[in-house]
Amino acid sequence: MVARKTKKAATPKTSDTVTRHKIRSISADGALKRLTLTTSSTRKTMFPVQRFAMVGRGDTVILKDGLQRKIWVAAESGQGNIPVFPIFEIFGTYFLAGETVQTRVAELSTPQELADFETLEVFHYRGIDFAGLDERQASLQKKGKGGRRAILILQIKLGTRWTTAGYLELQMPLMMAKPRHDAFDRRFAHPTLRVSWKSWRKGGQTLVNRIARIARVVVHPELRGAGLSSILVQSALHFARERWHVGGRRALFVEISAEMLRHIDFVSASGFHFLGNTEGNKSRLAKDLGSIRRGAKGASGIMSLQRRYYSLFEDYRAATGDTFENLHARVAELLSRDNPWEDMTFDEWLALRPVIRSPIPYFMIGLDAYSDAYVREAAKPVPRAASRQRKTKLPHLELAELEIWSRYDVPHTPHNRLIMDCFGITAKTLKTKLVGPISTEMQSGTVTFVAGSSGCGKSILLSSIDPQWKSGTVTTFGAINPKTYTVGWLRTLPADVPLFEHLATKYNPELAFDALARVGLSEAMLFLRPFEMLSRGQRYRAMLADLILDDADVWLIDEFCSDLDPLAARVVATRLREIVRKRQKIAIVAAANHGHFIQVLKPAQVLKLSLGGNGRTMGWKEYIDGLFDKAI
Repeated sequence: MVARKTKKAATPKTSDTVTRHKIRSISADGALKRLTLTTSSTRKTMFPVQRFAMVGRGDTVILKDGLQRKIWVAAESGQGNIPVFPIFEIFGTYFLAGETVQTRVAELSTPQELADFETLEVFHYRGIDFAGLDERQASLQKKGKGGRRAILILQIKLGTRWTTAGYLELQMPLMMAKPRHDAFDRRFAHPTLRVSWKSWRKGGQTLVNRIARIARVVVHPELRGAGLSSILVQSALHFARERWHVGGRRALFVEISAEMLRHIDFVSASGFHFLGNTEGNKSRLAKDLGSIRRGAKGASGIMSLQRRYYSLFEDYRAATGDTFENLHARVAELLSRDNPWEDMTFDEWLALRPVIRSPIPYFMIGLDAYSDAYVREAAKPVPRAASRQRKTKLPHLELAELEIWSRYDVPHTPHNRLIMDCFGITAKTLKTKLVGPISTEMQSGTVTFVAGSSGCGKSILLSSIDPQWKSGTVTTFGAINPKTYTVGWLRTLPADVPLFEHLATKYNPELAFDALARVGLSEAMLFLRPFEMLSRGQRYRAMLADLILDDADVWLIDEFCSDLDPLAARVVATRLREIVRKRQKIAIVAAANHGHFIQVLKPAQVLKLSLGGNGRTMGWKEYIDGLFDKAI
């Protein structure tokens, strides 16, 4: 991302006409919220700002009136005041699927952006009960959240129109996070701020508001796999440095912890450091449920969480009609196992899943050089999902004077005789050259694109390269070297099996997550749906993920991206080229319509076929320039 950060608002000069106020109250009004400010004469004045502006009741604000109204929050001594209005906004450019597009990340501030945000919330499911709800209704069921939060909207400019592509939500930090406690259990003394601790567990935790948390990163499903989440994460760091505060005290760190980071690490590239996995509550949940039942009223962060889990536990117990003692004993017995989820019924899993917290990856970054160096000293290697052992790559595939002919004995029927009479055909056997002769070499890590109009032999050429393919009417001449290799095709998946279930069972969950994300399928509802319920474009991507997971030497893809819109096709073509190069595969891709993706596929060579079997090999730029067609 090439971004231009908005100019940081400065503390107003003494020559400016400014007034200082206390925020007396705040009320939400659609995409805005209204601040009720007190003046020195105790009069009240109303001031509208963006819905998630970083202001709170009791904050001291500095207001500058005029043609360009501005507002700041008074920050701690010597740190410069914190801009609130105008809104935070970053413009930049991004290379999206072979095309440079403009990007904009900004605080949510208009009714349309609020509507777009509510639409995108459909694609973040945690805390939603989908029973009896469609996805749109489910988004409206989300409960309100307490505490400070900021919403950053990502827009990309497609043509002349700005389209909302995703959002990021910043919230208050986690109260309990063992990786943080371990990493911060050493002296910290900031050189310019009055922030220090000898041990986080002994006093440092009172400074927890110096941390902001990335709570959600959501990209529209049609644009996933294009790297847009990194734009949101990087913009959130700019925002946190410039505007995140609690009571005028700026943040020094940003944290993120999510189950998805176990499968797709989208934050390390932005400078986040892995500090370990959270502890979860498996070891103490049963004990704490019993303690709360007996009247425990601890004020620690962990007990506050456990009281919430106790309420969920009681809701489930009431629904089952069971006694506390029986259900508590069942939970304690399950938690004593290495994997408590394996022996749960599906109803138990649904009810207890929000109560039993499993360890999840925890990452953090410092917002200035000193803070980041402090975090980096405690960083651990990012765990990588185990990948299967791959066999030695096929270095190249050579077609030597390859010709493909068909031979067909015409059945002697009245209708066939009619056609033969009309066109003057007298031969009983029809022998036709379909393709060739073709000589070319394909290297590992490259894509060869087969172009040509329908009926010119693209599909039959791909079939002839498959050693397992047999036909009673088609014969090949020439040679394909080496003599032995394996081939993977784009194939239909089982119709009635959920997509992720099929791929995770056939390969493994980590590999399935990675492959689906690479082709732009990382939307939960698609993971849970069977193949037959996917759209044609989604089915195509699912088959492409299955091909990626196959360890064949040569990938054969016919009618590439035929069911995808131009933007989605460019995203998939870009990913395919990257994966072929990374895994050192040989990919042979054919399509009749390819103008919208050929420039991002960037094949090593184009094999241009014509009706009658003739063909010519050329570079993709030569093919795009039309030099071959001009030479005809």
